[in-house]
Amino acid sequence: MPLDATRRRAAVLLGLVGLVAAVEWLAAARAYRSILGPADWDAAAAVLAALPPDEPVVLADDWLGPAARRHLLPLQRSLGRPDLHGAPRFHVLALGEPLTPDLRADLGDLAPEPLGVDDLGPLALHHFAAPSGHVLWDILDHPALLAADRVGACRKAQRTWACKHGRATVRYAEIGYRPRRCLAIDMSDGAAFELRGRVELGARLRGHLGFSDFNGRLRDDAPAIVELELDGVPRARWLVSDNQGWAAFELATTPGMAELTVRVTNLLAGSFTPAGYDPDARRVPCLDLRALTEPA
Repeated sequence: MPLDATRRRAAVLLGLVGLVAAVEWLAAARAYRSILGPADWDAAAAVLAALPPDEPVVLADDWLGPAARRHLLPLQRSLGRPDLHGAPRFHVLALGEPLTPDLRADLGDLAPEPLGVDDLGPLALHHFAAPSGHVLWDILDHPALLAADRVGACRKAQRTWACKHGRATVRYAEIGYRPRRCLAIDMSDGAAFELRGRVELGARLRGHLGFSDFNGRLRDDAPAIVELELDGVPRARWLVSDNQGWAAFELATTPGMAELTVRVTNLLAGSFTPAGYDPDARRVPCLDLRALTEPA
């Protein structure tokens, strides 16, 4: 075959490859284009800012989380999914169905009543009422409790308690692939972290325990123990493992003031590696706990 004909054939093939690549690029750009622009997030931010600050707003679609945290961060409403027990009203920001299976699992036995919806273009803000009582006391918002580990008192600094065997910090943690605001209890193997103080009780104490983070859970499946005492009397004990995810627990209580003791023991805090057990590669249990009234 003459050299010129070979070059022409190569040029034609190269052009066809370029054309196919351009078509695929355009198709991919159309398929994966963002359906939410800055104006849509601005509209959502304006509506959220007008809501009462004690009414939680959650995302129906977890995959929206990174974009929502970037655009709505000043509102501090989309950083984690709170426990909706104890929230008489809550709001769901969604692209489609607001009560997704994951959100229904978080709601548990609650049966929310729709109150209306705000159309925000591609997004919609759905409003719900849930007869679940209200919060009297929250361990995360009222951390003025005495803390100790097995060798003595812990030192308090802002939202962290520093102890001989570790520390506990109120922060956001990745648990079950989503952020949760909780008390991260990073203690050495078998060390118990204890909080104690007088609190106002309602009809029940409700809390959760889960483990952070993903890599730590992969390499350590040892359980943690949660214990509650009221006025010096042991009232409840739960053994929680990481395969339970964000595990909920409840204790029925008598309304009024009481001396509450909360104790969390992480049996094994480190991770198992090909070289053996590494106590410094941490897996951290994270706790929340609140006192709730009876539903109105």
